[in-house]
Amino acid sequence: MTVGAILLAAGSARRMGTDKLMADLDGRPLALHALAAIEAAGLGLPIAAVVPGGRLRELFDGRARIVEIADHALGMGHSLAAAIGAVPDDWTAAIICLADMPFVRPATLQALAAAAAPDAVLRPAFDGRPGNPVLWGRDHFAALGSLTGDRGGRDILAGHPAALIACDDPGVLVDIDTPEALAEARARIM
Repeated sequence: MTVGAILLAAGSARRMGTDKLMADLDGRPLALHALAAIEAAGLGLPIAAVVPGGRLRELFDGRARIVEIADHALGMGHSLAAAIGAVPDDWTAAIICLADMPFVRPATLQALAAAAAPDAVLRPAFDGRPGNPVLWGRDHFAALGSLTGDRGGRDILAGHPAALIACDDPGVLVDIDTPEALAEARARIM
């Protein structure tokens, strides 16, 4: 069974106001933290959904299969659908990682991968609170591939609730969407 990772990094950062994924966090761009966790988890070469011509393409070059999302403004669902279209035939499941979640631990990704199955939908839960990333088994790829708009997999989750995988990883609840969240993340590292 092969479980891979998709790193969604094609957002507009509307709430942040700047290119948050290139913002410095502990001496490197924010997006590299999520990529490093995928690499440390041993999930193989991930797929990275990025904005064409953006700096992330260069940053991820050689470390991910790049899928450029020319019309990324259509939303996360559109970007996820495009990335799912690039998934290799041998993947049993894909863990959908978000580039603005720098504190997800490799062990959490490994736990999701260990529980994968073609029909699975899995979410990590810290203190009983569901977080991200979400693992989707291959049986759900067609539905993910037809997503549009900015809702991501939420609508699909309504019909296929995720099984929760308990973890000791508060990082599954931390995403960096605002300048205040970035400041909190920087303080957390200090």
